[in-house]
Order: sequence, then structure tokens, then C-alpha cells
Amino acid sequence: MDSARAHRAKQELHAERDVLLKRADHRVDAHSTQKDDGKNNARALLWTCGLLLLPSVAYISIMLAWFFTFHDSIAKFLAIFVCCLAASVVVIVLSFRWLTGKARPWLWWVGFFTFQASLAALVIGFFLYYRNLIYYWNYNEMRSYTNVAAAQDDAAFPDAYMFLFTEDTRLDIQRAVGYKSRWTGKVYCVAPLVDTTMSAVEPIYYWAIGEDCCEARSDFHCGDAQDPSTRSGLVALKPAKIVRPYMRWAVRGSPYQRFEKAVRLEEATHVTQAAPDPTFIYWSSDPIALKDSFYKEAVHSCVLWSLIYFAVLLVLSCFTAWRRLVPQRKHAGVMRYAD
Repeated sequence: MDSARAHRAKQELHAERDVLLKRADHRVDAHSTQKDDGKNNARALLWTCGLLLLPSVAYISIMLAWFFTFHDSIAKFLAIFVCCLAASVVVIVLSFRWLTGKARPWLWWVGFFTFQASLAALVIGFFLYYRNLIYYWNYNEMRSYTNVAAAQDDAAFPDAYMFLFTEDTRLDIQRAVGYKSRWTGKVYCVAPLVDTTMSAVEPIYYWAIGEDCCEARSDFHCGDAQDPSTRSGLVALKPAKIVRPYMRWAVRGSPYQRFEKAVRLEEATHVTQAAPDPTFIYWSSDPIALKDSFYKEAVHSCVLWSLIYFAVLLVLSCFTAWRRLVPQRKHAGVMRYAD
């Protein structure tokens, strides 16, 4: 009888101890988890900032070099780009255990993202420069001419970026044509500039141009063509003249050659004689603002693409910090000992 009571008492004691141990396990695990989570979150946040800092510096440096250095000095631009790449390689090397005696995986990711940022800035800046900036900087190096007659040979103004024509200069809209490209689907419009001294057989030196702003024949409303007081325009630069021969492929997307095809169409349609190398004009009452629009468009595109890039970089940095760099949680409870 006494032995049975003693056995039941022992079982009850074990049961109570099991309950206490389970509660202790739960509390210790919860306390340990909260403590570890707090430290890990702080580490992950710090690593995220570290993963963002150097890549952002590299990206911004190269992008600024595209805007303010590349046009004047390719050597300086390449020096900036190479320095960014070298910095990424150095950081990657410093992450290895065999060099520093301690593995630093977060440095490897910093170097990797910096390398990616350098390449991203190189590619994005390349398209921005050869699409807009190259024209803007060349315009700034050229001259403006006033009181120019449409009958004057354009070869006399090889460095012109802007013309203010004589009062009797006008657009001959009746001889305007639109050439539709089967490749782009756009209509490329041209209209000859004439003055009162010109006859119908004289060569046309200046042509107003535009995209998707005319009908096939005798219609032209590009730029400020509808304003009869407009007498000025911005020269459309010939891509082959503003890039080095080995870089002409970079401006192959320019519509300049399609405007030349539109001029040939106009010659065949109206039996007009175009000058051997005519000057194309964006007909505008404010050519300076039109020139500045090339720079503004580059800035707007840069901001847009940069926001997209930094959003992607932020996501990758957060994922890397929380999933790759933060140590995995270890669930450790109270160790039990058998009787």
C-alpha cells in the first residue's frame, strides 16, 4: 500500500516537473528568440545600409561623369569608371579569409553590388549620352546666325546651331511631304524654306523637319509652323559629323537619314532641287529652349532609370542582408537530465 502511494507520488512529481520544464522551455525559447531577433534585425539593417552605400556612390559618380566629363575628356571618364571597378574588386578580395584571416561575406556582396552598379551606370549613361547629351554639348560649342536668307548657301555656316532668318523667309507648305517609314511606323515630314528672291528652280538649302506632324502631301504643322511670325529654327545636327567614325553605330537610331529620304521623295514629287548637303531645321520661335530640351530630357530619363535601379538595388540588398548574411535562428531549449 505504501509502495503504491509512493509510486503515484513519484509519477505526480514527474508530471509536475514535466509541466514546469515545458513552461521553462517555452519562456527560454521566447526570450532567446526575442533577443536574437533584435540583434539580427539591427545587423540586417546595418548590412543593408552598407550594401547600398558603396554601389550608390559608384553609380552616381559614373552617371555624373557621363553628364559632365565624357564629352570633354574620355580619359577622365575612363579613369572614374576604372576606379569604381577597382574599388569593387578590392572589396571582394578583402572579404576572403586567406587574406585577412577572417571571412567577411558582407564585403563580398558589397563588392559584387558595386561592380553591378558600375556596369548599370555605364549602360544607362551610354544611351542617355548618345540619345540626347551629345547633341546638347555640341550645340553649346556652335554659333548662332541672324538675318540669314533662305537663298544663302548653307555651306557658309558650317558651325551654325541656330538661325534667325530674314523677314521674307517662309515655309513652302504646298511643297511639304511626309515619308512614312515601314520600320518605325512614323511619318517624317519636310518642308522647304524659301524667300521672295528665290525662283522655283533654285536649290533648297534649308528644310524644316518634324515627326508625325504632317499629311502625305501639302500639310505641315511641325514645331511652330502654325505661327506666321516664326522666323527661327534649331539646326538638326548630322550624327555622322558629331561622333568619331568608330562610334557612328551608337547614333544609328537617329532619324536623320529618314529625313533625307523624305527630301528625295519631295524632289520626285514636286520636281524640287535640293542642295547636295541641305540643312535640316526644327522650326521654332524659341530655339534656345528647344536646345535645352535635349538636356532636360536626358535628366528626366536619368532620374526615371535611376529610381528603377535603386529600387532593385534596395530589394536585393534587403534580401541579401536578411536571407544571406543574418545567421539562421537556432531553437535551443532547456536540457533535461534523466533520473
